[in-house]
Amino acid sequence: MEGSEHNAVNTALGTEPLESEGAGPTSPLQSTASPAVGAVGLQQGIMSQPVIVGSEPKRPKVPMIIAAVLVVIGLVGLGIGVAVGGSIEDTFNGLSTLEYTTAIGESGDLTHDDQDGLGEEGWYVLIPGDPRADQNNNNIVDACEGVMFSVLDEDGNDVSDRTARISCSLDEKASDSNLYEEYFDIENHVIVARLCYTITDDVGVSEHDCEEGEVLTVSNDAGINMSVVDLDAMYIESGFVEELVTKGAVSVVSFGAGCCSACGGLVALVVGLTRLGGTKPAQQVQFQIR
Repeated sequence: MEGSEHNAVNTALGTEPLESEGAGPTSPLQSTASPAVGAVGLQQGIMSQPVIVGSEPKRPKVPMIIAAVLVVIGLVGLGIGVAVGGSIEDTFNGLSTLEYTTAIGESGDLTHDDQDGLGEEGWYVLIPGDPRADQNNNNIVDACEGVMFSVLDEDGNDVSDRTARISCSLDEKASDSNLYEEYFDIENHVIVARLCYTITDDVGVSEHDCEEGEVLTVSNDAGINMSVVDLDAMYIESGFVEELVTKGAVSVVSFGAGCCSACGGLVALVVGLTRLGGTKPAQQVQFQIR
């Protein structure tokens, strides 16, 4: 009687018959499940979890390393260029005129020789005296006050204007002054003229017009003993021209390479700094994990 009543209760509740009535063993979960769960079977739980997904930051290491290398190369190149340029200047300042100075008295003949047609440095014409002495403050060196200098060709024509720059002016604004000529090791003498300076400038113009093989006679009307310095011979025979060409080329190449490398380094540095801040913002993606 008790068994039949129990089955009737189970039937009313919609549950399976007891094991003793031919059904399988009852799960503990089934005994606690709600009627709705029991109708469809036990459902597995679903759990969601957010996952942060973002791009890796762009690393600036490679551009920064390139920048550092290029800057170092640039600085080395610039340093070499400056050092070589400085050594050329030192060589120039160390030139000596003694071996290339010739006394010509109050009158002397000079032959212009320009076999390669590239122009000549010409000559300095010197007279004894202090190149800065000007007791009466008239901007004329005292040593050549009132002295007339001239340059004549083989026919006796005065060609001073064409072949020479003759000046004893101390006026710094005078365009024809010899005030800024390089004295090298010349002492107790005044540069009163520069003859046959036929090296062309950037636009192909030379200061003087002296013909190949032309003989010029330099003289003064005061009986002053003069000397001449062969500038072309001094530059060539001392090895200065050869050194100038060689070191000049090295200096230009080194300086140019240094500038290019430094500029490349700056570009790489900018790229590196740009990439340093070039990360994309992280994105939050939500996955459902069963």
